[in-house]
Amino acid sequence: MAFARFGRDSDVYVYEDMQGGFTCERCPCIGQSYRCAKAREMVAHLIGFHRARGDRVPDETIVNLEREDSGKG
Repeated sequence: MAFARFGRDSDVYVYEDMQGGFTCERCPCIGQSYRCAKAREMVAHLIGFHRARGDRVPDETIVNLEREDSGKG
């Protein structure tokens, strides 16, 4: 499931990985894809790295990842 895709309102492509984690594809912050096990780790990555550098991260992406982390996703 994709939480965000590259586009007019998004500078990130984030999805739930088939291996049981989350991926920020082609992440410019680290020069490769960023993977983590927990949705809250991805939220921290998106806010701490992407939004901090001015990248567009849709609000709904953060909300949906937080829901996923709390078990309501």
